[in-house]
Amino acid sequence: MFHIGQLLITIENKKINMTLRLIEMVLPKGFKKDVMDLIKEYNTIEILDFEMANDLMLFKILLTTEDSESVLDRLEKRFSHLTGFRMYIIPVQAAIPRIEGIPQISKYSGKSEKTERISREELHANVMSLSKPTKVYFVMVVLSSFVASIGVLTDNVAVIIGAMVIAPLLGPNMGLSLATVLRDSDLAFIALKSIIAGIGTTIVVSVIIGTLVSFDPSIPVIVLRTDVAIAGIFLAFASGVAGALAFTTEVSSALIGVMVAVALLPPLVVFGLLLGSGYYYMATGALLLFLVNLVGINLAGVVTFYVQRIRPLNTWDALKADKITYFTMGIWVSLLIILLILIQLRKIV
Repeated sequence: MFHIGQLLITIENKKINMTLRLIEMVLPKGFKKDVMDLIKEYNTIEILDFEMANDLMLFKILLTTEDSESVLDRLEKRFSHLTGFRMYIIPVQAAIPRIEGIPQISKYSGKSEKTERISREELHANVMSLSKPTKVYFVMVVLSSFVASIGVLTDNVAVIIGAMVIAPLLGPNMGLSLATVLRDSDLAFIALKSIIAGIGTTIVVSVIIGTLVSFDPSIPVIVLRTDVAIAGIFLAFASGVAGALAFTTEVSSALIGVMVAVALLPPLVVFGLLLGSGYYYMATGALLLFLVNLVGINLAGVVTFYVQRIRPLNTWDALKADKITYFTMGIWVSLLIILLILIQLRKIV
């Protein structure tokens, strides 16, 4: 084993709060000097290398989260063509002895700059795992729809909030936004499938309940979700921004997921209940509110990911992704305008 570097602690008695990542990379032997040259300009905290079987070497690189994407990009561009190349990204929860701070020595000024977020690869893996239409996803959609329907029918805000806590709506919507800026058709297909399946399941559950149960459509929680107000549009946009930031900055996505569910689940459930009970005019109001919120959340997600400079690694792919992102933003904005026009026409009629 060859060891270079050391744990670096308090600089000028200033403690720096930071999150760390451990990059494990497998390469053929003979490239150690290349690795060291590529990452010497970064704030690496510790570097270890090990000889392995089959003429391979394992490198362990400990560094801050903000430097991880730049280092990953440089290593991937240089070594991805080699047989046996692999990289793994591991979040570091703690270290002994404690790492209090690191010197700011990074000099690299290329396109891959420091980011105040997790790396592209880590973000993609996290979002992908929450975007898939698994059995658990469907069960949670059914349960949240059922609980939300009960909360609406009983005018119980606490129960409605409980439904939003278990609603798994954040992942697929953020998956669609991330797929747009990364030009990832596979992720887009998975996210769309989950979104459509989730919407369909919620409507079916709430329509059945609306058919079986008699209720007063003048219940405040129902009336509130059959009209679109400007404040509601801002809520949807804020939810989308918060959802994207939750994934990129390691904020608790569970809490942010409640905010996204606030904008999506109640109006969709109200639409199903009213549709099942034959209150078609009021149902259209709830549907329009849901669609406005859905568009607002996805537009905000795309804008937030784009502003955070989340792009494909390859320059040509990044240019294509930018074009798709601009086109998609245009579609979302156009849909939002169309929906707002329909809302105004509905009020006139």
